[in-house]
Amino acid sequence: MVAEKVGVPLLMLAEIEGNEEKREFIDLTKGITYTMNFPQLVGKRCLGVGIPGWVFTADGEGNMNLFHLNSRSLIQLPHMTTLKGFDSDNERGYCEYYVQKAVLSSDPHSTDDYILMINQGVPRTLSYWKPGKNAFITIETRKATYSDVTWHDGLFYGVDVRGNVVILDFRGGLEPTIGKIVQGIPSDFICGMKLYIVHSQGELFVITRDGICNHPETKTYGVEEFVVCKVDVDNDNEISYEEVNDLDNRSLFLGFSASVAVDVEQYGCKANHILPLSQFI
Repeated sequence: MVAEKVGVPLLMLAEIEGNEEKREFIDLTKGITYTMNFPQLVGKRCLGVGIPGWVFTADGEGNMNLFHLNSRSLIQLPHMTTLKGFDSDNERGYCEYYVQKAVLSSDPHSTDDYILMINQGVPRTLSYWKPGKNAFITIETRKATYSDVTWHDGLFYGVDVRGNVVILDFRGGLEPTIGKIVQGIPSDFICGMKLYIVHSQGELFVITRDGICNHPETKTYGVEEFVVCKVDVDNDNEISYEEVNDLDNRSLFLGFSASVAVDVEQYGCKANHILPLSQFI
């Protein structure tokens, strides 16, 4: 998961077995590892939310929070039982893995008018929460299982396993449950791969990842290939995408914990590279 400390991008690693209060962070620019104590995160799965310093946490009992790594601020979220389709009997003991992805629209330290969108487990749909709400609100627009979600300038963009892109418009204080669906990339182009969606520098990218499961012979977990496609979601009449072979001055961090693009001039990362985060968390 990508975090940030004083303007430096850090990778937050999973719990240290036997010393669960400690978390390790890797400085991506220097290759230095830092260790910090976070008793608030013991027994919790952490996901990046796209806003520096903030993480989404969930435990085995279905409790969910937003936590800020620097200030240690804690925002309690509605319980998982408020999620439509959540089955507490089926998920008991494994609730920390139920939420697949979490994305914030803005920094809760800067405004109370923010939105948290999550990609929940079965039935693998999108739901969101805003401050003052007692439960999550389900997005009813769904053609297939959602794979990833991102935010940009008042809009959430979700991508499902068939390559469809759903656009949810929150501009002007709207609270939608129905979104606009466009075909991002052809379903036969996907072939069962994992999909990610990232907005960067005014462009929307859908990325396929081959090699997300354990290799049948080596039993290793890794990536064989990424394919990056720039998608035109303003074209309603036909599929409009372009395969991209050069990310220019961007680096992509993709995984279960976060899907983000970073400007290498700002962070000093290696340009035109993709790092699979799941190898870390």
